[in-house]
Amino acid sequence: MILMMFAIVVFGLVILYSVSGPAGYAMANEKSSTYYLSRQIIFTVVGVALCLFISLLPVEWFKLPIFWAVAYIVSLVLVIATRLFGTDLNGARRWIKVTSSFYFQPSEVIKIALVIAFAGYRNWLTVQRNKGNFKAPTRSKQIMKDAFFDFVLPVGAAIVVDVFILFQPHTSCFGIVAFIVLMCTINAGIKFSSWLIGGLTILAVAAPLVIGFAVFNPDYIQRNFAHVYQRLDVFNATSGDETVEVSEDETRQVTNAHNALGSGGMWGRGMGNSRAKYSYVSEAQNDYIFSIYVEETGFVGGLILILMYMVMFGMCLMVIVRANSVFTRMIATGCTSIIMIQVILNLAVELQVIPSTGVTLPFVSYGGTAQICLLIAYGMILCVSRSGTSPKGLKERS
Repeated sequence: MILMMFAIVVFGLVILYSVSGPAGYAMANEKSSTYYLSRQIIFTVVGVALCLFISLLPVEWFKLPIFWAVAYIVSLVLVIATRLFGTDLNGARRWIKVTSSFYFQPSEVIKIALVIAFAGYRNWLTVQRNKGNFKAPTRSKQIMKDAFFDFVLPVGAAIVVDVFILFQPHTSCFGIVAFIVLMCTINAGIKFSSWLIGGLTILAVAAPLVIGFAVFNPDYIQRNFAHVYQRLDVFNATSGDETVEVSEDETRQVTNAHNALGSGGMWGRGMGNSRAKYSYVSEAQNDYIFSIYVEETGFVGGLILILMYMVMFGMCLMVIVRANSVFTRMIATGCTSIIMIQVILNLAVELQVIPSTGVTLPFVSYGGTAQICLLIAYGMILCVSRSGTSPKGLKERS
């Protein structure tokens, strides 16, 4: 798994250098084709060091309340701080300015923090029940109590954080966090009755709040999520829907990226020989890096990268299967979901299967916070692989 990580990371740096040269040279104060590569190398070194350090820690340490309780508190503080003190960029408040050239994106940290918090809470709850706590006098009250502690409390706490992310607005991260929480919940061993009662309880609380918010803020969605409607219109227009009225400038990015993806043919134009990266596709080093990469390396190059992700996913899946407790299984599941859902979403956008989401390609696209946090997530999976698995898999409930 460590060798696979190094292979993808190094491969990603090569791709980034090949794709980002013109964009780096165009930077007003830089004029360097290695601008993005040099910064990404720094982020990668930090991320790999943290990944290897975390992999050597005993996974049992993360069961301690000081870890998982602080993880949730940090995630809640970060989303509130981003809302209050974040920097507005392109109409969204998703970043906290650290220096004049570095912006920290808290949502990347929150993904990992919620996984640790959810898994740690579930382990703590199991331990308390084994001690005879949280018992109710009657069976009906026990079912209600179990539903609250199994589902309503942890899922509700995650929803609170996720709603703050939605209001940034950051719809793609909102969906990613929701998916991660769902996967952790599925792997938590929660009874069906708790799912049913807990889900209905959350729905009963959330529905009036959503309706009330929509009534008293009728223009909020249209005003703050106009970019979502625009992306849907662009997707429909580029998919052949002639009834959608969008300008050529609005569809230029998607159309050029799709043309670049197809122009590579079987073997591509050759590394460094992309035409689309010369301002035809803006920010090629981020959202649409796969299209430029395939233009240069062709179908074969794209298939090689996808196969590398599939091998990594298969290794992570083996760690999940061999996890020796619910806690370690939730950690491995959540961190694997963080990486793989972003791979799937990015490739789906670039292949024009779904509308643009703004999700970058893990270990390949440029981004400091994302690169470091993805490597930390991978370090958590390695940590479970080292000290939280057994050949026969799940042995205990805590």
